[in-house]
Amino acid sequence: MDDDRWAGWPERWVGTDCDVQTAVGAISRVVKDGFRYDEVPWQRFRHFYGPGEEIPGLLTTLDSGDAEAADRALRQLWMNLHHQGGTIAVGALAVPFLLRIAATGRPELRARTLRLVAEIGRCQHMGDGSREGLLQVAEEPLMIEGSTMCPVDWTIQAARQAVTDDLHLLLPLLSGPDPRSAP
Repeated sequence: MDDDRWAGWPERWVGTDCDVQTAVGAISRVVKDGFRYDEVPWQRFRHFYGPGEEIPGLLTTLDSGDAEAADRALRQLWMNLHHQGGTIAVGALAVPFLLRIAATGRPELRARTLRLVAEIGRCQHMGDGSREGLLQVAEEPLMIEGSTMCPVDWTIQAARQAVTDDLHLLLPLLSGPDPRSAP
């Protein structure tokens, strides 16, 4: 981190296109509700195994009528966005769309989709199932994602804010039918 790009990191990056919190916050409700993936800056962030531009295709497949393909897409999203207990910035960009897919998509995939959302917005827990572990807000202050150099805290906070912003999608699910009883 010797060159000028890293001077003042991460504070200097706040509010820039390197700040996933800014990127997620800029996704309008029209874009989210219309699944207008082309208006989201996927290319700015990588997932654990490759470019972020792959994520919209997986989200489209997850929301498709093909049950087997949707299941495969969800497994691939899990692998790309939540690896070994960690999360990555492009996962926060996916959260608003995952919430919409969970609310309106395949009921049999709802719980796994929502669990992925929860894991994207959770600090690395490495088996810590305690209340304190679940509610932990911050990672080590300078813990970063190796591929994007984005502080992990920014990803977690962006994902949590996306859930808060779209809580209206989740509340009806609390009183809805049990997806396990769906045909």
